[in-house]
Amino acid sequence: MMLHRRDVLAGGLAGALLAVAPPVRASVRPHWLGARVDAGKRFFASAFDGDGNAAFDLALPARGHGFAQRPGRAEAVACARRPGTYLAILDLATGTVRGLVANAPGRRFNGHGIFSADGSLFYASESDYAGERGVIGVYAADRGYAPVAAWDSGGLDPHDVRLLPDGRTLVVANGGIVTHLDAPRMKLNTGGMDSTLAYLDAGDGRLRAVLRPPAGLGPLGIRHLAIAGDGQVAFAAQYEGPMVDLVPLVGTHRPGEPELRLFEAAPPTLRAMRQYCGSAAMDAAGRVLGVSSPRGNLATFWDVETGRVLSAAAVPDGCGIAAAGPDGGFIVASGLGGAGRFDAGTGEGVPLAGALAARGRWDNHLLSLRG
Repeated sequence: MMLHRRDVLAGGLAGALLAVAPPVRASVRPHWLGARVDAGKRFFASAFDGDGNAAFDLALPARGHGFAQRPGRAEAVACARRPGTYLAILDLATGTVRGLVANAPGRRFNGHGIFSADGSLFYASESDYAGERGVIGVYAADRGYAPVAAWDSGGLDPHDVRLLPDGRTLVVANGGIVTHLDAPRMKLNTGGMDSTLAYLDAGDGRLRAVLRPPAGLGPLGIRHLAIAGDGQVAFAAQYEGPMVDLVPLVGTHRPGEPELRLFEAAPPTLRAMRQYCGSAAMDAAGRVLGVSSPRGNLATFWDVETGRVLSAAAVPDGCGIAAAGPDGGFIVASGLGGAGRFDAGTGEGVPLAGALAARGRWDNHLLSLRG
């Protein structure tokens, strides 16, 4: 999503902005964590419960993006938006920022990261601008997030990174776009992109497999991931080709299979998505994939088995999306203000009434927190 959308000061699910609030002590079990911006363009990592009430609301040094929770700990990492210069370590029990981790020289954080199965390591997507390569930075969480390795990501412009349920395999969405620190948001090679879905060994960084979109879809950039309990990888993409093109934007892959599987959708749905997916999330059962398209003000819900759209919901500038819980459905948050709970079968939604969720202007991603 583009920064200028944050200048819109009205609309959204709630139609209001969140006033500056005092710090809120964390609840024992916050439910969803996301980045937000206030009317003064200050940035926060904020968590709310199932009613939308604040669990905590923490200032960040710059715009946040993705989040990851440390297994077995009341701890999470907030990743700066690319080209990012920090990882913020959040104490979920006390509702405080425990510390910041700075970027390595010549590298910048790309907005996402994930923990190892035992929580001892944190893997961050990064770009090595000096070396012109994509990197997975590896940090020792037990040693103050000290850097311990930098692995090739299997492509350029790594964005989302996830750990498969086997606990031994990382999957990386490499967007394939060349950028430069002098103009970090400028895309320098949209005519020659090389996006990949790459699998890495989580122990030593060894590249296990690299897959690309089918021939003819070179401008399709794989950006965001969601993982089912059986290890199936779902991905959501952004297309940098001509606006008149109607191309698939969502798909899945099972490790070991030779090709990506792209989902089909009716032309009106693809047209409404405006060639841009902002986030992806799997429901608790791993049967439904939720995908947000903020440029199209749309959230779509897909049957993973058939690859067909179950329903769609209009969400103004809706991007952050996460599973709503064991009963199914999704939480979708708006960059213009508000968040709601949506039924994937019907697309019907109910706004969350709590002040933080209802009035916060939410950024790209939401994380469902474990207790």
